[in-house]
Amino acid sequence: MATALASLLLVQGIGAGLIGANAGVNPVGTGAKATAGTVTATATEAKMADRYTTVKRSDGLNLVFPVISDIHIGAGDKAATKFANVLKQINRIAPQYDAMVSAGDLTDKGEAMQYETFMAIYNGHKQAAARHLLAIGNHDYYGTSSAARAQKLFMDKTGMPGIYYDTWINGYHFIVIGSENKTTNGTLSDRQLGWLNTKLADHASVDKPIFVIFHQHISNTVYGSDEWGHTQKHKQLYAILARYPQAITFSGHSHYMLDDPRSVHQRDFTSFGTSAIRYPELESGMVQGNHPSDDIAQGYIVQVKDKQVIVKRRDFHRDDWTGEDWIVDYPARKPAFRYTDGRDKAKPKFGPTAKASIVPGSIHGTRATITFNQATDNLLVHAYDIDVSRESNGKHALTVHAFSEFYKHPMPASLSFDLKGLTPDTAYVAKVIAIDSFGNRSDKPLAVSFRTAALSPLRASDVTHLLSLSMYNIVGEASRLLNMRGGK
Repeated sequence: MATALASLLLVQGIGAGLIGANAGVNPVGTGAKATAGTVTATATEAKMADRYTTVKRSDGLNLVFPVISDIHIGAGDKAATKFANVLKQINRIAPQYDAMVSAGDLTDKGEAMQYETFMAIYNGHKQAAARHLLAIGNHDYYGTSSAARAQKLFMDKTGMPGIYYDTWINGYHFIVIGSENKTTNGTLSDRQLGWLNTKLADHASVDKPIFVIFHQHISNTVYGSDEWGHTQKHKQLYAILARYPQAITFSGHSHYMLDDPRSVHQRDFTSFGTSAIRYPELESGMVQGNHPSDDIAQGYIVQVKDKQVIVKRRDFHRDDWTGEDWIVDYPARKPAFRYTDGRDKAKPKFGPTAKASIVPGSIHGTRATITFNQATDNLLVHAYDIDVSRESNGKHALTVHAFSEFYKHPMPASLSFDLKGLTPDTAYVAKVIAIDSFGNRSDKPLAVSFRTAALSPLRASDVTHLLSLSMYNIVGEASRLLNMRGGK
C-alpha cells in the first residue's frame, strides 16, 4: 500500500489530460470574469481567497444541496417522468439550493439522444443560480465505440469540464471523480488518483467537510459495496481518502435503498450510498427477489451548518422523508464517528404476543404456508431466516431467506411465505429468526409445528385417464390430480 501510494504522489501534480481537459475548473466558471486585459494579479488572488470564505444563507445554513444518482434516461418512458417529478419536488422542498449533485448513470446507454433528453428535463427544472455537479457512470459509456468518445460526449452534452474536476461553493470543496471506462466496477488511473490526492490537500481542515462524488462505491464501505463496489485500485482510493476524516463521499451504482442504516458508513472518513431514481435494487438470495417496486425513487437533501452536515433521506415516490436524519459532526474526529462497522450490537426481538402459525388450508403433501408477526429492532429488521427441520430427528429440510419488506411504507405487520419441497405425511418444525442490518440475530425464534398431508393413491380411473392424454397434456393433468390428493 505504501509503495502504491508513493507512486501516486509522483504524479499528484499532473492534470487530468484529455479525459479531464479542464479538471480543477469550476463547471460553471469560478474564476474572475475575464474582460480583456483587466484582471490583475491582485484581483485574481482576492477571488481565490473568496472561494474559501463561507457566507451564511438567509435561512442560517451554509449550504443546501440535493444528491441523486442512477437516473438512467432511456431505460423506459418512466425514467424521464420520474426524473422530472423528482426535480419538481426538489424545487419545492429545497428552494434556492446551492448545488445539484448527481453521482452517475445519467443515461442508460450513453447515447446522444439520451443525454439530450436528460439535459432538456434538467435544464427545464434546474435552479439557474445553483452549481451543477454531474459525475459519469458506467452506463454512460455504453453507447459509443471507445472510452474517449464516451467521455467527450458526456462533456459536450452536460457541459461538465471533465470526467473529474473540482470546485469551491461558498467556502466548501467539492471534488468529482469518474471511472475511465465502462467496466462495471470502475477504473481509475494513477493520474486521476494523484490529481485527487493533490486536490484533497487544498486548504484542507478538519473543521470543514470535503465532498467527494463518484459513481461506484468503494468496496467494504456502504450497503451494496460488497456486490457493487469499486474493486480496481479501491485500496489506493481508500488510502488517499483515509488521510481526511473530514471527507464525505457520495456514490451510487448499487441502487441499494437508503432505508437500510448501512447506507451511511464511517471508518476513516464518511461514505453515503445514494440509492437511485430510476429503480431500486437489493442483494440477491431473498425469496422476494432483488427488485422492489419500480416506482421507488430515493435521494438526499444535504444541509451544511458550521459544525454539522445533516443528510436527510427522501422518498421521492412518497413525497416524504424516510428514516432519521444522519448527522456528521465537525471538527472531524475518527474516535467520535457514530456510523461505524461496530455501531450496533442490539439484537432484534419478537414482541410478547408475536407468533408463527400455518395458514389454514395451506397444508399439502409437499408444501405449506407460514405466517408470522414481524420483530422489532433499534434500527431496522432487515430480513428473516425461516429454518424448517423434521420434528422426529431435527434433520434440516430447508431454509427460506426473506426480506422484512422494509422498503414498503408502512412495513407490513406480518409476513407470509410458502415452504416448498417437503415430504408428504411428515411432521416438521419451522423456526423464524429475525436478522437486523448488521447481522444480529434474534435470540428467541418464533416456532410452529405442523404435518404435511399424506398422498392419496391414484384410482384406476385416474391412471386410465392419464394414459389417454397426449404427452403434451399429461404432465399438467398429473399435477392437477396430485394437487387434489394433497401432493402439491
